[in-house]
Amino acid sequence: MIPSIAAAGVVQSDLGKRRIGAAIRPEQLMKGAALEPLIRRDCDLLVPEYHGHWSAVEWVEGSPYHGNYDAIVDYARATGKTVRGHSLIWQQMTPDWAKAAMARDRDWNLVRSHFASLLPRYRGKIGEWIVVNEMIDTEDGDDGIRRTSFQQAFGNDYVARALESAHEFDPDSRLMINDYSLYHDNPVDRRRRARLLRLVDSLKSAGVPLHAVGIQGHIELAKGAVAQAELSAFLRELAQMGVTLDITELDVLEDNRNADLDHRDQTVAGAIEALIDVVVDEPAVKSIVTWGLSDRDSWLQERSDATRTAQVCSPVDCNGLNRGLPYDGALRSKPMRTVLERFAA
Repeated sequence: MIPSIAAAGVVQSDLGKRRIGAAIRPEQLMKGAALEPLIRRDCDLLVPEYHGHWSAVEWVEGSPYHGNYDAIVDYARATGKTVRGHSLIWQQMTPDWAKAAMARDRDWNLVRSHFASLLPRYRGKIGEWIVVNEMIDTEDGDDGIRRTSFQQAFGNDYVARALESAHEFDPDSRLMINDYSLYHDNPVDRRRRARLLRLVDSLKSAGVPLHAVGIQGHIELAKGAVAQAELSAFLRELAQMGVTLDITELDVLEDNRNADLDHRDQTVAGAIEALIDVVVDEPAVKSIVTWGLSDRDSWLQERSDATRTAQVCSPVDCNGLNRGLPYDGALRSKPMRTVLERFAA
């Protein structure tokens, strides 16, 4: 996970090498922040965890705030790293005023103005964007497309319109879509893989500017092992459609917190290794981004009262936390980090 540090300056995607990165928060990049040395050493790709979404950028209509993106971009430029924008459209982080306006007016100019606030400002500084996040829903969607404010206002082709608008504002950026529950051998994951393949095929066939697909990596041990053969075939099919691939939001949700610590960490590392075994053999996979670096900052702690309690102990109760990231709550390296080194080697 030791990156090659490029000269500081304009930050663009370097698809000539495999990149390792993490979701980060602006305060983690500040001088003296405990996590900053690990980010500087381990990551060559930075993704804003929550600070880049629409509701974080423009909570109040007409008053966009760019300070968080600016801080991440400035740090990246100073340390030779790349930045991925995340994300332009995601239902869960769309401000209420925008949802109401879409339902009322069904005017695409609202979406365009949001894009116009970000893409031109960071052109040449952010080289890739997740344009649409989590658009697949084969259980309750409309022909497998999630029923969001965007889908309800603009129909299922909102994904294509979003990519086209993003390309208009920054024709040099690598544009992505991103989704989850694609790793396992169960009916839901199989249907979701098939629907995403169909979506990518239709977008590419129509000449829509889609350059990459993000495969979210929230691995749940309770679902069983990563379906290696199925995942390998899925990635190959995507690559044959002319897109590059990225493993995004990688972490592991444990299913047994009563085992001893070494066993827990080796189980997590084993799940990651099963994934790495597949992706290292697929040349189209260009990056892996963990959803955070340290367990103490993981969103997975929110899934359990016990882990929330462990998170606020002083010192942090590292045994009580879900242990699904490369470093524990005390920033000690775990076997997961060693396994990830195989990808960048």
